[in-house]
Amino acid sequence: MTTDKAMTPSEACDLLQRMFAAFMNPNTKQDDLAEFLTPDYVQRVDGKQLDYSEFLMHHQALKGAISSGSVNFEHFVTDGVSAATVHIAEAVKRNGERIRLRVIAYYQFCGNRISLVDELTQLLDGDQEDRDLGSRTVPA
Repeated sequence: MTTDKAMTPSEACDLLQRMFAAFMNPNTKQDDLAEFLTPDYVQRVDGKQLDYSEFLMHHQALKGAISSGSVNFEHFVTDGVSAATVHIAEAVKRNGERIRLRVIAYYQFCGNRISLVDELTQLLDGDQEDRDLGSRTVPA
């Protein structure tokens, strides 16, 4: 557990909502994501691990694949230094096809930024080729 001051539940939820809004927006510049993530950020998703630079590659790959997207929380719990969500990520691919993923995720926070995400994703709607959308680091 970190010695950083814990966020309120509202602050933690707001951080995640702002991060997802920025992440899913194809117009977001990679430098803008530093506001939300620690330099030693780690993301584990579906058996793959991404460090901060690989996460930026993931963001770039998604920018090339989707024209818009959103995340809606179904469940959210937090103690202010960590959180867990179940959420639905929806996106429209550049070719107009729609994708829906169910994501179960655990987060750790440090200094009011995200330091770790550990998640599992399930493709609900879309092509099987997009099954890796949660961890893709190269264009499809």
